[in-house]
Amino acid sequence: MKNTTEKLNAANREIRHLQEMVSTLRMELEKLHHEKDLCAQRAATEAKIENQHLKDTIAALRSELEKLRFESNEQAARATHSSHDEINQLRATITVLRDELETLHHRNAKEGRTTSTGNTTADTHHAR
Repeated sequence: MKNTTEKLNAANREIRHLQEMVSTLRMELEKLHHEKDLCAQRAATEAKIENQHLKDTIAALRSELEKLRFESNEQAARATHSSHDEINQLRATITVLRDELETLHHRNAKEGRTTSTGNTTADTHHAR
């Protein structure tokens, strides 16, 4: 009987040891699950922060691009307007100079003056 009691005590000790081991392993497993959940939450939070940062950067770049486009269009419009003004001024100057030249030709033709080619301005005027 002593042998049976010893075997029973040994079996009980082994059961307690195994129960303690199962409890320890269960706590370790729960700890690992908890740490895994914390890591996942941290990763999700970091991803969300990075995502927001990227969205903000995109919005800022998009805004800057629109601003540059607007400024570029404005500069092009000013340059076009300035070119048109300059062209109109040059045309007006050409018209004035042409009128003055015609007036000089008519005056010279009436006075019978000669040009640098030796012809009279009247002859030159009629040759045209």
